[in-house]
Amino acid sequence: MDRRFKVLITIMLLLLPLWVIGAASPLIVRSPWFETPQSSVDVLKKTDIQHTSLASQLGLPEEPVPIPAREERTLAAIANQQYPVTPGDTLSLTYVEGKTTVSLTLQVGGDWRVSIPNFGAVDGKTKTFSQLSKDIEVLVSTYLPFSSPRVSLISTGSFSVLVKGEVYTSQEVQAWGLSRLSSVVFAATPYASSRNVLVTSADGKTTGYDVYKALRDGDISQNPLIRSGDVIEFTKAERIVSLGGSVGRPGIYQLKAGETLNELLVGYGGGLLAGADSNVLIERKGKTTDTAFQVMRHDASKASSFTLQHMDSVRVEAIVAATPAVTVEGAIAVTEQQSLSSIPASSGRLLYQFFPDETLQSMIIALSDRFTTTTDLSQTYLQRDGSLIPIDAQAILAGVNVQGADTRLKAGDKLVVPFSQMFVTVSGGVLKPGVYPYIPGKQASYYINLAGGFDPEKNRNEKFSMTDKHGGKLDKDASVTPETVIAAALNTFNATNGQTLATTVTIVGLVATILSIVLNVMTISSKL
Repeated sequence: MDRRFKVLITIMLLLLPLWVIGAASPLIVRSPWFETPQSSVDVLKKTDIQHTSLASQLGLPEEPVPIPAREERTLAAIANQQYPVTPGDTLSLTYVEGKTTVSLTLQVGGDWRVSIPNFGAVDGKTKTFSQLSKDIEVLVSTYLPFSSPRVSLISTGSFSVLVKGEVYTSQEVQAWGLSRLSSVVFAATPYASSRNVLVTSADGKTTGYDVYKALRDGDISQNPLIRSGDVIEFTKAERIVSLGGSVGRPGIYQLKAGETLNELLVGYGGGLLAGADSNVLIERKGKTTDTAFQVMRHDASKASSFTLQHMDSVRVEAIVAATPAVTVEGAIAVTEQQSLSSIPASSGRLLYQFFPDETLQSMIIALSDRFTTTTDLSQTYLQRDGSLIPIDAQAILAGVNVQGADTRLKAGDKLVVPFSQMFVTVSGGVLKPGVYPYIPGKQASYYINLAGGFDPEKNRNEKFSMTDKHGGKLDKDASVTPETVIAAALNTFNATNGQTLATTVTIVGLVATILSIVLNVMTISSKL
């Protein structure tokens, strides 16, 4: 007996997957009135440390930006009072000597000195072009009073700086007098520090700069102009963390010593958004196989006591409220292929999550691309609390005002979309019983002729009946409607007795098959 029970259980387990497939969950469609949520792909790009360069973390271009053309550089330098004297700058000096106007073209050398024939040299190092111009004009006026000297900038020089350290490759980057430190960030890897970028000048002095602070707070002192001979070194970041989800500024941030989860959420991330879950999720990568990955939650109100570690990932989830839904079933497509097909299909079923106070009309318009060629739009109805609310969906889609279209949706409603197959069935005493295409305005005789006419061996007086798709009887002279069944009577001896005989043979065969199966089961059971 135990073995028989095991065989039965095995058979049931084999059949279980079929039952599961048949009980698939309905598709969920969300009302277009809801705001489109932020793409998870975009959030991933913002918070994936490994694949986000330092430039992207800071919102800067990932590719080097070419320096402007010479004409553009010159105009920008003239307009900027802070333009520093740069080796390669070309100047124009004009002055009056006696009754003669003298014009000279001067060049700033690699040592930042400008040599002026007959007057000497002026050192332009650490000076702006405006300061250098005044020094030259004072020098000329000293030797030639009333000479009205004037200095103009003709063109600007360019140079290259060495970028090394935590970079993809050490390289020389082209720059000019108004290039700032942030213009070379593209060369740094995702793990380079933005809080301590070292710049060593030509005289050997090294200074650290916080580029993040410069870009975030507008502190221009932390994003200096780079100069000829500078060497820029990116150090490795000490603590990088990612922040995503329902915060003001999701992204990747480098925390300074002593800064906790609270500084990340409020100072860097701009605070939690409305509707955010204060129970913050923290993912941490361990250093050993036993602690390869940890997930923990922490209350945002107590974030000042939580210390984040290097490469932690922090995510603030939104509180998802229960969304009311309407069940839609019947001649409704759940796939694009189904909506384009004219072949009768099984009923579709989906859940439509509606927006507060949304109307029946809005839902029908939102689902318009899911109605199929077999949908009977004019016979659609809403089931609510045991009652039926008829609705002409076809008129709604045509822009006609329909009674009941402004009905507010309620949780638990069910919209039933009936099928409407464009065919007529001819059965009984005809030569070729079957299903035939529906032609508007045709009467029963047309479809009976398509079926080969009455079969004299089965129908002796051309008697027939018609029923519509709802089972109601139709007048014989009425126009046939879709899904009408035309039944030619079986009223001859051969038809009635032949049918009885066939039925008897079928029943006898079925009984014999059942007896055979029972005997086989008994034989197998006796051998167990």
